[in-house]
Amino acid sequence: MDADLLGQLVSTGTAAHDTVREGHSVWTAWTLDLPVILPACIVGFFYARGLRRWTVRHRQHPWWKVASYYLGLGSLVLAIVSPIDSIGAHHFFMHMIQHEIIMLISIPLLLLGAPTTPVLRGMPKWLRLGVVAGLAADPIVRMVWRFLTQPLIALIVSTGVLVAWHLIPGWYDAAVRNANIHYIQHLSFAGTAFLFWWNVIDPAPLRASMGYLLRMVYILVAATAQSVIAAMITLSDRTLYDVYVTARPIYDMSPHSDQELGGLIMWVPGQMVHLIVIGALFAVWAAQSERRQREIEQQQAEAEASASLGAAALHDA
Repeated sequence: MDADLLGQLVSTGTAAHDTVREGHSVWTAWTLDLPVILPACIVGFFYARGLRRWTVRHRQHPWWKVASYYLGLGSLVLAIVSPIDSIGAHHFFMHMIQHEIIMLISIPLLLLGAPTTPVLRGMPKWLRLGVVAGLAADPIVRMVWRFLTQPLIALIVSTGVLVAWHLIPGWYDAAVRNANIHYIQHLSFAGTAFLFWWNVIDPAPLRASMGYLLRMVYILVAATAQSVIAAMITLSDRTLYDVYVTARPIYDMSPHSDQELGGLIMWVPGQMVHLIVIGALFAVWAAQSERRQREIEQQQAEAEASASLGAAALHDA
C-alpha cells in the first residue's frame, strides 16, 4: 500500500473507531458493528445446524470443541464491538489488547473447535455445493491454499503483517483514523493468525503438516520475531504513532507511556501464550510417544508369546 493510496483511503473514509464521548463512562462505548456481528451470527448458526445434522459420526466431536468454537467466536466479536475498540481510538495499549485477543485467543479457539465439518454440514445446499465445492475443486484455489498454508510461508506472512502495521510509518495511524483501513487491518491480523495457527492445531478432519516437535520450533521462531517487534515498540525513544499524540486520553498516561505499555502487552502476555502452547504440544507429544512405546512393547510381548507357543508345539511333536 503506497503513500498516495493510503492518503486517499484516509481522506475518503470515515473514522475507524467510535470514540468514548467526553464525560461518559467507557462502559457505554459499545458499537453495533454489523460487518462483524452478522457474519459471526451466520457461521455460528451454520456450526450449530451442522452439529444437529451430523447424526452419523466416524470421529468424536466432544463438547469441549463446541465450547472452544463459540468462545473463539464470542471473543472475536467482543474484541471489536465492546468498549475495547472505542478506547483503542484513545490509547495504543487498548488497541494492542484487541489485536492480541484476536490473534492469540479467538483464532486458536475457533480452530480448536474443528469447524470444517459442522459449518459445511450446516450450510444450505446451494452454498455448500454451488460455491464452496466449486472453490475447493478449483486448481488455482487449491494451489494458493497449499502455498499459503506451508509453515514457512505462513510464518513469513504473519510476521510480515505485524512488521508492516506496527513499524511502517503511517500505517497504524491510518488504521485508527479510517474505518476502511481498520477493517483491512483486522482482516489481515485474523487471516494471518489463521494461517499461522493452522500449522499448530489439527482442525479435524484436516491435519497440520508438521510433527509436534517441529511445531514447537515453529512457535518458538514466531515468538522470537514477535518479541523483537515488541521490543522495538517498547524501547523506542520516540512516539511511533502520531494519532495517539493528538488523541484525547481516557487514562492518565502520556502517549509514550501508552506506547510502552502496548509494547509490553505484545511482549509479555504474548510470549506467555506461546510458551503455554509449546508446553501443551510437548505434553501431547510425550503422551503419544508413551502410547506408541506401550504398543510396541505389547506387540513384542505378543510376538514372543507366539514364538514360545510355537516352540512348545514343535517340542511336543
